[in-house]
Amino acid sequence: MRTRLVRIASLFTSAASIAAAALGLASSPAFAEEKSSPAQQGEKPGSAAAAEKPKAGAASPSTGASVAVPGASAPKANASAPKAATAGAPKASAKKKEAAPPPPPPAPARVWLIAPSPQGPWTLRIDNAGERPMRIPADVRLLRLEIDTLNKRTKKTVRCAAPAGLKPSGFPERRALLLPPGQSYMEHFDPRLLCFGKDEAALAGGSVVRAWYGWGPPPKWSRKAPAPPFAAESTDDPPAFAPATGLAAPTLVLSYGLPARKEFAGDEAGGAEPPAGDRPAQPSADMTAQPPGDKAAQPSADKAAQPPADKAAQPSADKAAGAGAGQPASSGEGRGAGSSGEPIVDANAPRLELRSEPWSDAASPRSIVVRVTARNAGKRPMTVAIRPRMLEFHVAGPNGTTVCEAAPPTDAIPRDMYRTLKAGATVDVSLLLREVCPPDTFAREGLYEVTATLHANEPGTGLGLDAYTATVTAPSATLLRVKSAPEPFYAAAPRAVQTPKPEAEQEGDSAD
Repeated sequence: MRTRLVRIASLFTSAASIAAAALGLASSPAFAEEKSSPAQQGEKPGSAAAAEKPKAGAASPSTGASVAVPGASAPKANASAPKAATAGAPKASAKKKEAAPPPPPPAPARVWLIAPSPQGPWTLRIDNAGERPMRIPADVRLLRLEIDTLNKRTKKTVRCAAPAGLKPSGFPERRALLLPPGQSYMEHFDPRLLCFGKDEAALAGGSVVRAWYGWGPPPKWSRKAPAPPFAAESTDDPPAFAPATGLAAPTLVLSYGLPARKEFAGDEAGGAEPPAGDRPAQPSADMTAQPPGDKAAQPSADKAAQPPADKAAQPSADKAAGAGAGQPASSGEGRGAGSSGEPIVDANAPRLELRSEPWSDAASPRSIVVRVTARNAGKRPMTVAIRPRMLEFHVAGPNGTTVCEAAPPTDAIPRDMYRTLKAGATVDVSLLLREVCPPDTFAREGLYEVTATLHANEPGTGLGLDAYTATVTAPSATLLRVKSAPEPFYAAAPRAVQTPKPEAEQEGDSAD
């Protein structure tokens, strides 16, 4: 019985030693790599034998030293294989990155906005500052403005752009211009074409203007390549530079404008002398050419010594100064009882004033409507006949100036067409301009200025009336914008011009 127990214990001990040996082999890196690496299982036997030869030569079993385990040399040889493989992968990716072509440079297009005064005209200029030609849309309707006003009470940003009906929806192929290097496209325009209506108030001195030409850039979060239409693109294949959907112009500040040149008026200046170029020669013996202020300074003896012929030879300006504006000295009409002889003006007499609306935006020539208001600016009532056919319009537009004439007097207006206007009363008249103007007056899209004139030419003498008659012109014109018309906005194709040199370079060239 004891012998059996000893045998069973020895069997358990041998099984435990076998299990421990198996666990040791499984935990060794060489065994793990040989088990798990399919790449090593596919290696040729020759390579394994070559790796084991140096170890066998270093420790031979015949010398009595420890014998090298065949699997002990495998970890070193196998450990170098994955390192070499992992080291080669980044080098391959780096080669791929270096092989990719560099991105093209930005478009060498420069946009300039030249604004000598707030009211205009302004100039749009696009330069090709590169060495290769480019294709651009030569159309000022693609311009957008952001204007910051400096008025503290109404400080705001006004955005001006062409309306949807006037601005091209895509690339205007008719306005495509192939711009050579060193050349520019220049166009003069009225800024009120973009800042129309109430936005015109932003066109004032001190306002800050930022301009953008073309189409909006892609959003910042978008990683897609820019899509057409483009404001500037290369004509080469492959392209010499990257296309641009829009171009930004340098920020500018509007000036306050130059003061108007004052003309000399001797009577209003109190007898001041005109400039030397306008002053006539004054002989010492002839005193008739002196201005009125010098005549007043003459001694009484000198005045009495002047012959009558010299007095008759005085200029007409001196006569007008003594007799009144535009009337001869011998006329007695409108002269007062005083010695000055100035005409008497009845400030309370009835008189008409004409006003037209400041702007009108029309979708087509058929829908152009102008509203005119006639007002009795006097202090007393008047009897007057005001009809739409009495209105005359002067139209200044892209095709030139056109006059839409009023109808002549008929002396056949019935009594009920005459009305009595009290002091300050008004009469409004609305008129379709296509009914009174020639058919081709508004044939083109764009901006027009319409000035109204009222011919109140029906005196009413046949009816026993003393009606008011006068010709009155509106002091300001109506700004009209036509979005759609039979003819396009531009009448001629665009063309390139030589890029202007800066003023400093021009002065240097002239000095040489």
